[in-house]
Amino acid sequence: MSHNLEKEKVNRLLWQLSIPAILGMLSSAIFNIADRIFVGKINSMALTAVGITMPIQIFQMAFILLIGIGSSSLISIKLGEGKKEEAEDILYLAFKYIVLFLIVFSVLFLLFLNPLLSLLSVSKQVIPYAKIYIVIIVVGAIIGIPGYCLNNTLRAIGQAKMSMKIIVITSILNIILDPIFIFTFKLGIAGAAIATVLSQTVLTIYVVYAFIKRTDFLVNLKRRKVARENALLKEFLKMGMPSFYVQILATAVNMIINYSLILFGTDLDIAAVTIMASIFSFYHMVIVGIVQGNNTICGYNWGAKQYGRVRKSLELSLFASFLLSSVLFVLIQLFPHLLVDVFTDDTALARITSSGIKLYLSMLPLVGLQIVSSQYFQAVGKATKSSILSFLRYGIIIIPAIIILAPSLNVKGIYLSNALSDGIASTISIVYIWFEIKRLKQLEPVKSITNE
Repeated sequence: MSHNLEKEKVNRLLWQLSIPAILGMLSSAIFNIADRIFVGKINSMALTAVGITMPIQIFQMAFILLIGIGSSSLISIKLGEGKKEEAEDILYLAFKYIVLFLIVFSVLFLLFLNPLLSLLSVSKQVIPYAKIYIVIIVVGAIIGIPGYCLNNTLRAIGQAKMSMKIIVITSILNIILDPIFIFTFKLGIAGAAIATVLSQTVLTIYVVYAFIKRTDFLVNLKRRKVARENALLKEFLKMGMPSFYVQILATAVNMIINYSLILFGTDLDIAAVTIMASIFSFYHMVIVGIVQGNNTICGYNWGAKQYGRVRKSLELSLFASFLLSSVLFVLIQLFPHLLVDVFTDDTALARITSSGIKLYLSMLPLVGLQIVSSQYFQAVGKATKSSILSFLRYGIIIIPAIIILAPSLNVKGIYLSNALSDGIASTISIVYIWFEIKRLKQLEPVKSITNE
């Protein structure tokens, strides 16, 4: 696969890597959305519990992405530079530190559980559902999440099909287990959390086993003494910082949105935004699949100084993301009930969500361009630019917008704030990436790039 990353035609290579990644990410989205669909069938308070505890999961994910994306990006670059030993060192360190983090996070979470739920403004009606769900999810992550962290590296070494396969299998497993634990065993929202943890654990076992046993992998996972541990740790944490900062901001934004929804709306409005976020996450996973294919190509070829191939992959990814974003935008504007009714039988909740999502995601055609652009800069080691673009969309604009608009427009002001954030941040990203493409053209050799 290393030969293909440098020699295969870029358009063919992008789809070879992106289509399995898209299918895998779609399965991952289904994995997460399945819980919300089945939980929504319990009652709207259970669905609200999932939404209002989301900041805790997002905060936890910040550290997972810090290690997972940072390490996989650096592994891709090291392999492009021909430094296999360092790439294996990075893989081992990623696994070691993600396990340590998850243990520490779970202990601290349990110690401060009640203050955290109070900070999230969980109502008395929702708190029984919220407490049992989030405890199982966070503690279960110790054995369930390490595989997701290393799964980024599967794609980084060109094993996108294997990554897709295991995510599809575990997503199907989660969909099967959800109704069994929720309804057959009558465990309610606890059943949804247990089904998720069990499915995640299967993924972790599979991925870790593959990295240990597969001799055809470009890198393998094995216990080792790393001579440059601190230097390598610092290097891949630096590359993962943009994703980390985005998740931290997303935690704050999610808390502010939930607090504002309670202040200017009701628990039902939180359930509505939970559905909107679920629909967006499904779309987001498709774009992330394209991003992962693009980043694997760009990271490797950046390290190999094949800038023409970097540019070609970037341009194709931008076009594909814009096309897909536009299709979903039209569907949401014309037929929102087709998507919303999947999540709830509550007519009042469906009405609120179908109306609000049109404004909430009104800048969708531009969002794909923003995601591809910000993640590209991270893949080629330009963490500062990636952070700037990500911060704009995930906090810098939306937080002050909510503070200004929500008091006068109520819940509609929150929806409008999200649209403004998407639109402004995406426009700035387009300017950044336009200059980057020009720069890549200047870095290309005078002769046309072969196999582009």
